[in-house]
Amino acid sequence: MKKIQMMILVLATFFVASCSLDEHPYSITSEQLAQSEKGAEQLVTGIYAIFWDNWCMEQTYEAWIDQDHDHCAAPGWVLSSAGSGDITGHYAYNTNNDLWSVFYRMINRANKAKESFESSNAYTEQAAVRQLYGETLFLRAFAYFHLVRMYGAVPLRLMAETELNCPRSSVEDVYGQITADLETALEYMYYNSEGNVGAWGHADKTAAALLLARVYCTMGSAALSNGGVEIIVDIKGEQKKFNCAAVEGTANINAKQCYSRAKELCDMVIARRGTDYDLATDYLSLWGSNNRRNKEFVWGASANGGDTDFNNSYLHYYHNPAPYGGAGAWIYMAPNLYEQYDTVDDRIVHGVWHYYQTAYGATQKWVSFPSNSDVYNADNLPENLKAFRPDFNSTYQYGVACLTKHYNGDIANPSFFSARQATAQDQDVILIRFAEAYLLRAEAEVELDDIEAAMEDVDVIRKRAKAETLYAGKVTDKMEARSLVLKERGLELCQEFNRKFDLLRWGLYLDVMNETQSVVCGNANRSTVRSKKNLLYAIPAAEVAENKLLGGNNYGY
Repeated sequence: MKKIQMMILVLATFFVASCSLDEHPYSITSEQLAQSEKGAEQLVTGIYAIFWDNWCMEQTYEAWIDQDHDHCAAPGWVLSSAGSGDITGHYAYNTNNDLWSVFYRMINRANKAKESFESSNAYTEQAAVRQLYGETLFLRAFAYFHLVRMYGAVPLRLMAETELNCPRSSVEDVYGQITADLETALEYMYYNSEGNVGAWGHADKTAAALLLARVYCTMGSAALSNGGVEIIVDIKGEQKKFNCAAVEGTANINAKQCYSRAKELCDMVIARRGTDYDLATDYLSLWGSNNRRNKEFVWGASANGGDTDFNNSYLHYYHNPAPYGGAGAWIYMAPNLYEQYDTVDDRIVHGVWHYYQTAYGATQKWVSFPSNSDVYNADNLPENLKAFRPDFNSTYQYGVACLTKHYNGDIANPSFFSARQATAQDQDVILIRFAEAYLLRAEAEVELDDIEAAMEDVDVIRKRAKAETLYAGKVTDKMEARSLVLKERGLELCQEFNRKFDLLRWGLYLDVMNETQSVVCGNANRSTVRSKKNLLYAIPAAEVAENKLLGGNNYGY
């Protein structure tokens, strides 16, 4: 039978580097590499490098993970494939760029590295090698966590050389492997402040704890969905109550145990606030390239400005309009989310480009979002914008809420350009922030019946954002508290790769998308109507054809 061969072998197929994650050929066996700190770094670097292979973090990840939900808006041509709930029309589907293929390559490299570490005692005796062994398990868990949420039951391939014909394992078994990997990783990894952790982009113990807490909250919410719990969701300004639909494959998961462990992990992380990581003081201290790799950014995919293969071509380019250097208003916040913020909330005061231009060129005028605003208009046009171009189009009706958080510059003092800048940008992809510790703990506290503590945690995030509406001492109903935590996740983590999975794990995706019906996108509407087919992603046709034990594609494909 055909076998899947490990992507990292000896000699030329092995990639190695310093902790910066740069790659260079290295001629040595993987077992030999695993016996020293320097060699072990090279093994793990080969796994991290997958993030930048085949356009994963350049564009594909962002499009597939964060376009198909009720808080994302964009022109129809942007959302016609990945943003439609069906990725089979996307250029990456059924290619090496397909996230199924990307994550299994990451798993294959992690499996080979794990076996190499375990061929000697170095991973139990040398602190730096222990840390890298833990990172290997962390990355394998990260990959499987995406696969199980995207595709449901998937093959569990846990050895470097695995039979191609591999049946699916149950959703519960996959989650069991993910939690086992991360619990073990915690035993081996160190906090960033303790040393033994590589340069930014290498995960530390805090990253493992928060990823594991996210996993347990995902499992817990999915388990609760089988009991038909209720959540209120804002649908274009109307508060609508939904009964959560059962999430397939999660009926036997113990929600209380999951949430108890999630809270323990968040307690552990928050107790160290200020030592390893912390909340930024405000929005302008958090986002923009002048705040790169700040104390709130726990972990992400590390870009390398010296190599365009390790640069991002989506975040700055798609999110930022003229004249701020991006391609235009290609991805932006849905207006139905914008309306959920307090008007003084930093996350829209500074988090949205309230003045922009619809194209580059000397004849362009400023337009505003919201259009016809009493606050953002010609009379209030800031002086630095007037100095660049004084003209304002007061009749423009189609303003959109372009986010500033992915701007590759200083949001408070932006640069103005006469033409769009380079597509590829030296820009990290942030995957875990310290702020999420409070939101995950709040979710756990609600389900563990400590509603006051949950609202206090939500208020930590809201106070940082200067929001006026606070919840501590005002909320006693469990359904209301659960709904407010989910809402705050949407407000705080907008376009940070969580919203679709939050809807899916609570069994809300179809109801919320279909009740929303459409999202206003400038001068057009984007349909959000979905069906059962859209609950899971399509497995690559090549995998379905070659893996005789897979049992066919997911429903509807």
